[in-house]
Amino acid sequence: MTARRGPPRAPLGAAALLFASLLLPSLRPASAQTEPPAALGALHGVLETSARDLCRLYDVPPALCARPIHVRVIQSASALPADWQAFPAYAAGAAEPASGRILIDLSRCGPYPFGDADQTLRHEVSHVMLYRALGYEPPRWLDEGLAMRASGEWSFSDSVYATLALPYVARGSWSLQRVEADFAGGEGSVRRSYALVKGFVRDLFPDDASVTAFVVEARRDGSVGAAFRRRFGVSPEAAFRAWAKNMPWWGRWLEEATSPAVLWIAVTLLFLLAAAAAWRRRRRKYEALPD
Repeated sequence: MTARRGPPRAPLGAAALLFASLLLPSLRPASAQTEPPAALGALHGVLETSARDLCRLYDVPPALCARPIHVRVIQSASALPADWQAFPAYAAGAAEPASGRILIDLSRCGPYPFGDADQTLRHEVSHVMLYRALGYEPPRWLDEGLAMRASGEWSFSDSVYATLALPYVARGSWSLQRVEADFAGGEGSVRRSYALVKGFVRDLFPDDASVTAFVVEARRDGSVGAAFRRRFGVSPEAAFRAWAKNMPWWGRWLEEATSPAVLWIAVTLLFLLAAAAAWRRRRRKYEALPD
């Protein structure tokens, strides 16, 4: 079973910083026949609109667009179905694009890279529809980048995690291959990769028409790489390296500012300032003493 990993769960401290509240409505798509009736409702509409909009965006053939998507919603990891045991411990959603199956864990919705269950579902539907549009499995960077684009606009959270990646990007050793590998890493690496591919895809395809045209080319060529070279004149790897070099100029500054040498100097300066302040306090007390 090959499942697309969905949104990772951030540590509590990061979640508290990035989100003022956590929306966890009692939701459930109509296709999950084993869930209680109270969970039926809101997600059904999200599923229908997401499937329709993404079919149009990715130019999915009508026969494939009409195929059902089977969504199962659980309230917590304790209800994880036996056939989803590979579901990552930090994920809020996952998809099997070839079979059209999606799993959503409501208890994990909220932390970056998404927000609520609606966004999580749109993200996973994107994986299914992009697979149906291409007829083959796309590279992870494109799959996740377009899914992030489908699930919501660029936000403060994306900027934070992209900024955290700047020291690595500034070293010049960052590559699209590294980003793809990090999707299989820990939570921190996964969040960083989500932010980077979302930014990369956002800048590659500034509007819906450019996304549709590229997907159509990639389907015709039977290769994302071939379509990419024709459209952009370089390989995806070369394009990503060029894009990374144009990230904010303070990426190099941030790398230097967080180096051990600079941190040691900062600690030393703080110590000297504290010592000077203590000396001034003692001097004032001494001068205040009667002769």
